[in-house]
Amino acid sequence: MASKIIVLAGPDEGRVFTLGAEPLLLGRSRATEGHLTDPHVSPVHSQIMLEGDRYILIDFESGSGTFLNGKEIQRHALQAGDLIRIGGTHLQFASDGQAAPAPAAAKAASSPAAWAAALVGQSFGHYRITAPLARGKTGYIFHGQDTRNETAITLKILNPEFSQDDKKVQRFIEAMKTVMPLSHPHLLKILGAGKAAAHCWLATEYIPGESLAAVIGRIERAGKIEWKSVLRVGIYLARALEFAHAKNLIHQNVTPQNIIVGKKPQNTKLTDLMLALATEEDPTHPISAAGLPSESLAYMSPERTDGPVGGVDVRTDIYSLAAVLYAMMTGKPPFQGTTVEELVDMIRYDAAPRLHAYRIQVPDSIELLLRRCLAKRPQDRIPTAADLRKEFEKIAGTYNVPM
Repeated sequence: MASKIIVLAGPDEGRVFTLGAEPLLLGRSRATEGHLTDPHVSPVHSQIMLEGDRYILIDFESGSGTFLNGKEIQRHALQAGDLIRIGGTHLQFASDGQAAPAPAAAKAASSPAAWAAALVGQSFGHYRITAPLARGKTGYIFHGQDTRNETAITLKILNPEFSQDDKKVQRFIEAMKTVMPLSHPHLLKILGAGKAAAHCWLATEYIPGESLAAVIGRIERAGKIEWKSVLRVGIYLARALEFAHAKNLIHQNVTPQNIIVGKKPQNTKLTDLMLALATEEDPTHPISAAGLPSESLAYMSPERTDGPVGGVDVRTDIYSLAAVLYAMMTGKPPFQGTTVEELVDMIRYDAAPRLHAYRIQVPDSIELLLRRCLAKRPQDRIPTAADLRKEFEKIAGTYNVPM
């Protein structure tokens, strides 16, 4: 068989690029031969080219870097089975004579993109889909429009198989009924939700900006984020969690992918409240047959790694928020692993490296506070989001951090 690049996970999961004598450019630009729809991939991200009898992977000064087997590279020769990550897309190099491991969804590789593409132009209620935006674990996210007033909105359409389970559909509808009346400056507002034909859907307000995951992904290139900016985001998100917890709602999936950073810091929004619970999202489920962990797993609390059956309370959100802020400062979550099993073991048993190990200068009060929130046992953490918000605001007052 010819040498190939197989997309194991990401918006283009299941696609295969055949390598030849001509270089293969990977990027978000449609001008690249390896065009990817992942919004976290740079327009021209990396290149694979033949030199002699081997293929070389080269980073093109991308915004978030090119990673080979978990390590960032600039230029490296590929070997059969090598795992590549660019943005949120995971790929594998399959060389001559190697049987390529098929992703779980690869057998229906064309079907996810097909059903999503077919939705463009359709309406759910009075919300019309205009263009795809990104793909997540549970479905696709689209740009949309409220046809009543022609305002921009965002639509999330869950995977078709979700709607085939009546119990799941009922749980989703009940969860959305719970969160739709909620209004908070730092929670993304849900405008509508329901089930139409083969799909469950929800419409939300549109916030110009980008996911916090994209911001963190650029840190290696753009430089560290000032700790005062991180503290401000921490205060906004703690306020959102305090509000949700007061309504007896636990998010259970506080990750950079579920946080939108607006053009103004005050527009920071936490998204997908109750969706993890409604969809029974299991953070320990690998994203491919290769056992790759999802991006969200690195931000899960030790007790959350027990999957949907694990008992959690508000302190699981405290842990996840601290892990997000840690990543904002360092450019990476507290723990990283190449397999689900390895990463879960680290989350449960290892201590996160201190911020000073990354040569990051922050007040000791922030370092100590984050470490307390990242405690393995829930009872050793800050007990409530209200308490965490007060601690953050106290530090902000001490150092005159503008809000």
